[in-house]
Amino acid sequence: MPIFVFECKKTIWLQTMLPQFRKDEKLGLCEILEQPGIVRYKNGSYVILGGLEPSSIDSILGAEYATIFVTEANENKWSVIESLMTRLNDTAVNDTGNMIKTLFIVDLNPTTKQSWSYKVWMLGINPEGEKPIGNFSEYGNLHFRPEDNIDNLSKTYLTTLDNLSGAKRQRYRIGDYGSYEGLVFNLDEETHIVDDFRIPTNWKKVRAIDFGYTHPFVCIWLAYDAANDCIYFYRVHSLAQNTVRAHAEYIKRLSILDLPEQEQNGPEAWRLAEKLYSSTVADHDAEDRATLHEYGIVTKPANKEVLAGIDHCIDLLDFNEHKRPRMKFFRSCTPLLNGLNTYRWRSAESKSTKPKDREIIKEDDDEVDAMRYGTMEMLPNAKPFIASAHVAH
Repeated sequence: MPIFVFECKKTIWLQTMLPQFRKDEKLGLCEILEQPGIVRYKNGSYVILGGLEPSSIDSILGAEYATIFVTEANENKWSVIESLMTRLNDTAVNDTGNMIKTLFIVDLNPTTKQSWSYKVWMLGINPEGEKPIGNFSEYGNLHFRPEDNIDNLSKTYLTTLDNLSGAKRQRYRIGDYGSYEGLVFNLDEETHIVDDFRIPTNWKKVRAIDFGYTHPFVCIWLAYDAANDCIYFYRVHSLAQNTVRAHAEYIKRLSILDLPEQEQNGPEAWRLAEKLYSSTVADHDAEDRATLHEYGIVTKPANKEVLAGIDHCIDLLDFNEHKRPRMKFFRSCTPLLNGLNTYRWRSAESKSTKPKDREIIKEDDDEVDAMRYGTMEMLPNAKPFIASAHVAH
């Protein structure tokens, strides 16, 4: 019995998998039960659709399967993938009476060489304890590029991939893991990335906006857990080629989700939601800020000090056996996490002229800029201590 597991359940099921199963259904080979996401084949096989959100994973782990296929696997923790591997134990036989071969398959767009997927499938190292995987000879990997799927891609899509910035092109067009030397932020997946949860109503909340049109317009939601002195980045809106008016409507709809469920459908829901945020900070474009204000979203200019903001974020992310990190990210904040994994310093070799001291590569930085704005608003950087002069007598 195969199972397909992923978080973007609705999109992949409706756009990719269901049309393929429909072909078999027309041939009389299977029956599709859309609501639970089950395909029942006439030979006794089942294909089951599953999600890895906390509310669903227990039911998935309660059964055993012949094939497990995890899509966008790098959006999950290694501990989840490892747990799924224990469910690969089917005793079914094929039409000749032989035991079927069990398979565990993942697909993903490569991220960085620090990721668990690179360690497991490329290096044969278990991320937990960094020890060699004993049966690594049973592992394999296939490298696909867009050309391998050319019949299903438009020319404009390929052109878009060709024109991506360096880091994104390496990931989405070339399909390579990046070493990204000079990364500004070193995220530890187990420490800094958490599964989504309902943000308590009494936590201080801030929104941070970085304007864009050709580049993405970004709005980030963050909340402060005062009891544990920690910022949580819990929602991201990142979209290019839209007007500020359109983004205002997106922000309203997403902000309503912070209200109690019984208040989310009222005619004044968005006005109630606006009261939840202690502030909304934004890039300094006066016209864009005025447009947001016109649509009911009042902003104030963000603290845009780049190096001070970066240093502050690095300090908040820092942790050791005696110190907990003070910044964490919801796993669903994929655009921000992708940005953090490619945000890097410019090296002396990267251009003909010598870079400035600690110069950032201005590339794919929209989400990180908004993160900086929000962090400096939520926990303003303490002013440096300046010793007063002392004259000995």
